[in-house]
Amino acid sequence: MRTAQDVRFWSKVAKGTTDECWPWQGYTVKGYGYFSLGGYAKVRAHRYSYEQLVGPILEGLEIDHLCRVPVCVNPAHLEAVTHRENVLRGNSPSALASKVTHCPQGHPYDEVNTLFRTLGWRECRICRRGRRREWWQRRKEKLVA
Repeated sequence: MRTAQDVRFWSKVAKGTTDECWPWQGYTVKGYGYFSLGGYAKVRAHRYSYEQLVGPILEGLEIDHLCRVPVCVNPAHLEAVTHRENVLRGNSPSALASKVTHCPQGHPYDEVNTLFRTLGWRECRICRRGRRREWWQRRKEKLVA
């Protein structure tokens, strides 16, 4: 059963085929559509669309735009994922860094060769060993001189 709120919501959507994006034509903030539920309550348009056509969004999950278009409300382009998954699928510096499989010298970032630093930074153990060896060598030379 369609409510007046649903009619108002879908009147602000440029609906196309399931393959196409359905851009939100209403109010937006930082590229994302917002829909007023009445009064001061506002929800993101893509979340409203997902909940109406797919189902509830489980606690701890957020909606990822598979099409990478923030104003799209097509539920076929939306998926409920964890925050970590959503970030890693994007184009942020941390997402791009996570896709790097080898250090700048060509050594693999694998279980054996990767040292995890604070804030999620990765360091190549082979390169680190080489830097430490060079540092000790320089230090020895200074002490002898």
